This record gives sequence, structure tokens and C-alpha cells, in this order.
Amino acid sequence: MASKVHAAVFDYKAVFQAGTTTPHPDMCQLLHLLDQQGVNWVLLTNQSIDAVEICSAVGLPQPVLHLSQEDIPGRKARGSGLWLDQVAERLHLRKNQLVIVGTTEWDWMTGINAGVLYIHARWASALGKQITALTADDPADLYWLLDRHLLHEPQWIFALDDEKRALRVRSLFQPDESFPGTSPTSFNLKTVFTYDHKVTIGDGSARDILMLHLLFSAYLDGSLPHRAWFCVYPSSTPGRVNDQLAEFLEPAKVMVGSYYKGDLLVRASKATDTSLARATGRHDAVSIATQANTVHLNPKYRSTVRGKTVIVFDDFTTEGMSLDWARNLLTKAGARQVIGVTIGKYRKPYTLFTPRPGVTISAFAPNALTSADFTTEYLSPGFGTGPGDLLRETMRKIITGDTGIPGIGPGADSPR
Repeated sequence: MASKVHAAVFDYKAVFQAGTTTPHPDMCQLLHLLDQQGVNWVLLTNQSIDAVEICSAVGLPQPVLHLSQEDIPGRKARGSGLWLDQVAERLHLRKNQLVIVGTTEWDWMTGINAGVLYIHARWASALGKQITALTADDPADLYWLLDRHLLHEPQWIFALDDEKRALRVRSLFQPDESFPGTSPTSFNLKTVFTYDHKVTIGDGSARDILMLHLLFSAYLDGSLPHRAWFCVYPSSTPGRVNDQLAEFLEPAKVMVGSYYKGDLLVRASKATDTSLARATGRHDAVSIATQANTVHLNPKYRSTVRGKTVIVFDDFTTEGMSLDWARNLLTKAGARQVIGVTIGKYRKPYTLFTPRPGVTISAFAPNALTSADFTTEYLSPGFGTGPGDLLRETMRKIITGDTGIPGIGPGADSPR
């Protein structure tokens, strides 16, 4: 299902200045650049208009599709996901191959209700207080966001699909990969996600750039299904999760109309810090029993987790021990699918831990199990290259201020 964005869907007011048929500055250049990248553009209007004539009169490329309210089943108003269902159906695309660029809360809700990534056009409308969304300050900013993150097929360092067990695992980088920064001037992933140090790229956060690319890649990959539950695997200390992940994911859940369940997985008692144990050579302290006897599901979700797709985020994984224990718990509780997503994965096979015949596990209370209670199966689909080179180039461009887009911005010439 991996792909890239093939169509950008625009609300009329994101393309044309309010109450006119005059395009916003740089809109013509943006649409031509998208066309050069093989990205179609779609126009949404409430009333029926002659979109071909209007666009031709002002020099805009014609939209591949124009939809008004009368084209929507039941004449549903904006806010209904049916608008984007119609776009996907008519263009023969999956909805994760679309983005919607809008200007109102109703456009935002259209994206949420369809499971399509929404980007708010701040050049046309201020972001409302009720809206939590990605934003673009101007058409050049929008093109930068698309070009850097959404116009490339996702690249994973590790990708596992096990349909038999309704399991999917995605990891973006090797944990020891290094990147350029503004402050400090270089860092690796552990600097941000293990040691919780603040790293800036230009005026922004390295954490945000990395996490955005992780979520964008999962979106394009079909690994952020609509209405899924997000959660973070708990830290070794009860009541704690990785703050860098949780602080980003809680607001980011609305990207595709999902839900953040920060307390879904519970660490009932203090456990061995497996990262520290491995780093100090205490490999005997790393065991599936550590996870099985200290992590369970929150009983308050007993009646609601059944049938859900749950995305379990973690910073790093070595053999998948934490992710696979989460899979065991969620499968036992009746979840439809479990997707494990991590920033990094070490180059070892993923280990599938299955309770032996006669061994039962409790999904909603602590267990008392040993490693001998599980069989192990090693799954190794191979390792990819990951997007490290692309992200390093992106960061260097931000640091040096080289984020200009040819043909867009002050003094830019119109595309030929």
C-alpha cells in the first residue's frame, strides 16, 4: 500500500482570494510545480461554478476534478468525509494518496471524517481555536512540506507484515544514525528520544521534524488507518512513557481522525530498563517475562478495545520484545490489528513470542510468567535504507536557510 501523495484537494478559498476569482500570490506557481511532480489538484466549492473557465481566465492550470455540494451523495455539506470519498473514487486513488488544503473548521472536519491528512492554508485564513492541524504560511511553505515529506514513497529501515497474526511493524532509522543540528551542531536519535535533550533545527525542533516524517511515512504506507487508537509503550517506571513521543502524538492524533489513549498500556511495577541493561552487557536481565509480568492493559478499556486497530509507538526496538508483548495483550483483548511503529530499530530479527499450549495470559491484570512459557519465532524480512539521507538534506537546508522553492516567493518568475 506504500505510495506518495497523488492529489492535493483545495478548498476554493485556499486558491482564490475571498469573494473574487483572483488567485492568492504564488498559487499559479505552486499548482504548476505540483503538476511537474505528477500531483493532480482538485477544487472543492459549495456552489456549482465553471471551474475550467475561471482557472483559464487567470492562468491557473485546470483542476483534474471539481466537486460542488450537488456532486456529493445526499448533498452532504462540507464536514462530511463523503467529499473526499468521492475524490478518491473518481480518481481511482486510496485516501492516503490525498491531502486536503483548507481554510475552515469544516474543511478540517472533512479531512478528519475521511481519514485524509489536512493542512491549513494560513495565507487564506487564520487557524481557528478549535482546530489542531498542520499549517502552511504560504504556498511556498506548503510545497516545502509536501516535497520534503509526502512526494516520496516511504522508506523504512525495517518493515514487517504478518497478516496471519494481524501484525505490522514499521521502523524508520537505525538508532545510532547522526544528523546535523543548529544547537547542538550534530546529534543522534538517542540524544532526543533517550536522553531527552532539546535539539533545534533552525528555529524548530528536531523532535518535531523526525516525528512528522515518521507519521507522514506511516500515513503514506497505510499504517495510520482511520479511527485507529494511538498509544505509547510504557517506560520501565510505572506511570511514565517517553515524553518526547507522548507530547507529540497527543495532538497529532487528529491528523487522520484517530484517538490517543495514553493510559491504554499500564506498567504495574518497576521493571528492568532494557536499554540500559543491554548497554551495560546485562543481557540476562532482558526477558519477555519482564514485560509479561509488569505490563497489562488498563481495565477501563475492557469493553471498548475489541475490534479496534491499535498503533503502539515506541522510541527504539531491538528484537521487538515490548511491541510483541503489546500484540499479545491486545490480541487477547480482541483488537482487530496491532501496528508497532518506532523511530529506530537495531539490526536484529523481530522475535515473535507466543504462549505455549496450556499457558493463558491475562490482558487486563499482571501475569506471573517465565520465558519458558513462550515459544519464539524469528522473523526477518530484511532491512531497508531508511530516509536518513533525505532527512539530513532537509535539516541542512533548514539550517542554512536554503528552503526557497524555484518559481515561488518574492521576485520569482512564473513557471514557463
